[in-house]
Amino acid sequence: MRRRGGSPGRRLLLAAFIPLAFLLVQSCTRKDNAPGTSAKPTGIPSAEKERAVADLLKKTGFGVPEKPFPAEDFTLASLDGSQASLSSYKGKIVFLSFWATWCGPCKQELPSIEALYDKLASRGLVVIAVDLGEEKAKVSQFVKANKLTFPVLLDGSVAVGSAYGANSIPTNYLLDRSGRIIARMVGYDGTEWTSSARLEVFDKILEM
Repeated sequence: MRRRGGSPGRRLLLAAFIPLAFLLVQSCTRKDNAPGTSAKPTGIPSAEKERAVADLLKKTGFGVPEKPFPAEDFTLASLDGSQASLSSYKGKIVFLSFWATWCGPCKQELPSIEALYDKLASRGLVVIAVDLGEEKAKVSQFVKANKLTFPVLLDGSVAVGSAYGANSIPTNYLLDRSGRIIARMVGYDGTEWTSSARLEVFDKILEM
């Protein structure tokens, strides 16, 4: 069941994407009970570069807001017990994924995300996977069994997932080096994240 209302930040985030058509191929309805080695200088890219990247994102199935806007910061526990904040990754390109171990499309997509991370982490791509509403032990077991190496954070209360409108999962966001949301994709269509078309998009984003 979807929740109405929410924080002003959440309403702003969702409103930015309302006019857009999203890829809703394979996704799960959320159960509410339930860093790289190199970075380029931070700064807002030119409008021309932003338009070129936005066009590529749209061609590969992403929803793109009219203008990039700041992502709402959050702090969550990681699997090793430390705390991690989204804002600490400024200066990197961030692939932010909301998921859960019970979600079939998520399980299909995660190996592809791992392959993308393995390929592009050295160029400054960070993957942050936020598990929604599950116990640490269960998530840890899943991560170990699937040999996932990117950071996994625990949103036990699902407060962050709600703020980001992750009512269906997987829900993925892309953030630029300034911490702004530049795209969103809901669901998984079976396209590998290391496909030539998607790698072209990430190449352009990592050059920004």
